[in-house]
Amino acid sequence: MKNLIIFLTITSCLFNMGCKKFLDTKDLTEKTNATFPLSAKDYDQAIAAVYSAQRDCYFDQINSFIGISSYMDDDYVANGRSLFDDPMIRAFERYQVKNLDQYITPWQNYYKGIFRANFVLESLDRNSKALSDVQKASYKGQASYLRASLYFDLCRLFGGVPLKISTASSNPPRASVDSCFSLIASDLKTAIEILPPNKFQQVNKSTELFNAGKYAAEAMMGRVFLFYTGVYGKADLPLYEGGSITQAKALEYQEDVITNSGYGLVNDFRNLWLYAFANNDYKFARDNNLSWIGEKGNNNEVLYLIPFSALGTNNQWDRFQHSVSMTVPGILPFGAGSSMSAVNPKVYAEWDDADLRKAGSIWNVKDSVTEGIGFSNTPAPNSGRFYFNSQSNVEETGFIQKKYAQIYVMANGVRTAANTVINGVATKNGTGDAFVGQFIMRFSDVLLMAAELGSPNAQAYFDRVRSRAYLKNAGNSPISGGPYFKPATLANIQDERRHEFAFEGIRWYDLLRWKIVEQQIATYKTNIPVFKFGVPDNITITYRPVTNGLLPIPQSEINLSNGMLQQNPGWGANEGIYSGL
Repeated sequence: MKNLIIFLTITSCLFNMGCKKFLDTKDLTEKTNATFPLSAKDYDQAIAAVYSAQRDCYFDQINSFIGISSYMDDDYVANGRSLFDDPMIRAFERYQVKNLDQYITPWQNYYKGIFRANFVLESLDRNSKALSDVQKASYKGQASYLRASLYFDLCRLFGGVPLKISTASSNPPRASVDSCFSLIASDLKTAIEILPPNKFQQVNKSTELFNAGKYAAEAMMGRVFLFYTGVYGKADLPLYEGGSITQAKALEYQEDVITNSGYGLVNDFRNLWLYAFANNDYKFARDNNLSWIGEKGNNNEVLYLIPFSALGTNNQWDRFQHSVSMTVPGILPFGAGSSMSAVNPKVYAEWDDADLRKAGSIWNVKDSVTEGIGFSNTPAPNSGRFYFNSQSNVEETGFIQKKYAQIYVMANGVRTAANTVINGVATKNGTGDAFVGQFIMRFSDVLLMAAELGSPNAQAYFDRVRSRAYLKNAGNSPISGGPYFKPATLANIQDERRHEFAFEGIRWYDLLRWKIVEQQIATYKTNIPVFKFGVPDNITITYRPVTNGLLPIPQSEINLSNGMLQQNPGWGANEGIYSGL
């Protein structure tokens, strides 16, 4: 994806979504699909524009898929400040909104990406004479994967949505959930069938590292199958052209990834995350001999990642990373941000201390022995110690997720953003260190999905994930008969997924498909101990089952649709409006 991080001026015009007509998009430059794309270079730009649009859907904490999804699960407490747009995240947490247009930005971002994917697919039908068959298959496979992924996110957020499968201006009604998921499945099937089976070791790390590939599409089919069949109570996943993906076929795809893709588990779970880079300045990383695996081609665990860069502007930097970082300045290695997240202390309390993922995922601000970071009972800015921010933060817990925290290190005696040290150039966006990519699909997810889908190797796959979590290896050390062994039952797989993918935007959809949302929210979000402006308090979050876990369709889009769109249940004019801080 060599052009992905480059902001494409032509795409900001050529593919810009108009607002005058519902889901309408107009060409605003001289380039049209009659003259562009024609060459392979043109198609590189066009497909990069689709990747760029997908990045916009993950860029911001208020509007990002991971951000929105995480606050509704049972692992997070929203936190944030009382000013700016932070009350919106506390609305997420309470299954409410500040207003019925709160989600218009993600809605528009997803349709922008879908339009761009449609543009590439249509162009391949019209203007691909200059391409080889291999090139055509590559662009079509990538565009199909991306359209499937965009619709999958959109449908998980809003339910059945209008289906746009061409760039023609139209005002379609909401499609059924079955129709939406049949298109998603068919697009993924297309990608699987036409993209080459390039193993991780064969991928060109300089130009293709995080392109959508066959194995990413196979893995995503498993996620789509489990969500659709679980949430909607269906046996199979329908295909748009007819037929279906059965459970056996979904499992076959996962087995192919496990057996043939060349992907695997990195030896130490903690090396996946940027804090491992601070192994000279961060006691936890130093004591555990951590070393960040990075994003340059050594990380064979990540099948699909959305990359960011702190060296550019325009949504290229990871505002999500900035937003989830705590507000206290001057700490090593953690950088300050907007503090729009806190970890639920109930999750921390019940997590097995022997599981390396616990301290590898959560910073306990009072555990200076493990972390090497002091705690202060009174404000102590730039002291290197953490303190509860009585001037700002609304729902602090004393537990902060580490996975996407901004990281600083000492360079030439100066506290410096890790981005500056790694890339040799200072950030251009004023956020210090918001540059790491967001993991969409990891190999450990494939192992656990295969186990859940009923693989005859379910126990072995389950053991690999737990072996890595407890024994710091790539999952190859046997744990049968030892203290860390558990049978690969559904309940244990559910627990394992919670700990493996905490704070990665996966948990909420697992709760929905397992149909355990109400019980989990009641258990984990009743009487949560928090600090409100530095003062101890308790909060209780109540799930609103009338919403079915869906967000409200933006009201302005409903108005523009001339009656073609109807609002989701539980989101009437006065329902679900959050009036708090």
